[in-house]
Amino acid sequence: MLTVKELFYVKLVVQERSFSSAAKHAKISQPALSAAIAKLETKLGESLFYRDSHTVNPTSAGRYIAERSEHLLNEFESLTSEFSNLNKRDPGVIPFGVGVTVADTLLKDAIVSFGADNNSVTPKFQVDYWYELRQSLINGDISFFIAANHEFVEDNDLNTEELYVTEICFHVRNGHPLTRKKIVRCADLVNYPLLTYRTRVAKKRVKERLTTEEQLRAFQKNFVAGTLHSMQGTLPFIEETDYLAMTERGFYDAQFPASKVRELEIEDFRLKLPIKVCWRAKHILSAREQVLINCFKSAVEARVNN
Repeated sequence: MLTVKELFYVKLVVQERSFSSAAKHAKISQPALSAAIAKLETKLGESLFYRDSHTVNPTSAGRYIAERSEHLLNEFESLTSEFSNLNKRDPGVIPFGVGVTVADTLLKDAIVSFGADNNSVTPKFQVDYWYELRQSLINGDISFFIAANHEFVEDNDLNTEELYVTEICFHVRNGHPLTRKKIVRCADLVNYPLLTYRTRVAKKRVKERLTTEEQLRAFQKNFVAGTLHSMQGTLPFIEETDYLAMTERGFYDAQFPASKVRELEIEDFRLKLPIKVCWRAKHILSAREQVLINCFKSAVEARVNN
């Protein structure tokens, strides 16, 4: 069986084409390195290097081991680094991030559930949007984040796990002029001011459905009339004005069952967003971090069942 040290030695000799230079990089004596390579060749029953008085060149077996060892040694280095970082983390704090929709709907329940059995640990959270949270994750400021993302592109810097899929819809007060229409389209929505989170996808989809200059002017005026970091506290505003609210389906019903707000069915608008748990590629989540993530999963299940 090859050891990590042996792979490292072979890689260095192939790279340096010199036992003396490879020995300096390995921080051992040249005789010790030569003896280690000779012992490995005996173990494998293969010569790994052609030697003469001037150069050292790898055999096909030596090149094969050196090429394969590159990936294995990088993985070993990453694993060692991750365990080192794991040991340095403050066991009393879990730094993580949540998207704005997740903060509005799941954060409180997950934190309460986690705190019931982990009162010696403080979940330290940052509320923001996907790209800002991703940057904080890459910078090492947080260990993981949970947020909505409409981009279905591969991201080699992240590991992801889908938590659930949410549907975005529009809410209005009972008696709003739009409730009297049999069919509501995007072109109807833009005639009323909208409150929502920072949005790009929904804005693009609504704009694509508009066909006249008048509709585009109304869109420019009303979509979005209020950009909020949280939709909590907007219920009285929606109940007493003609403003629309765009947020997750069931958002108001889940929190205010007796509210005077209803969801609109829009004939030409559908938007579903995956909510994902994300952590750095090759990052090892601690047991406590995984427990906190499981609390978010339980909060999702409770919300669905209710």
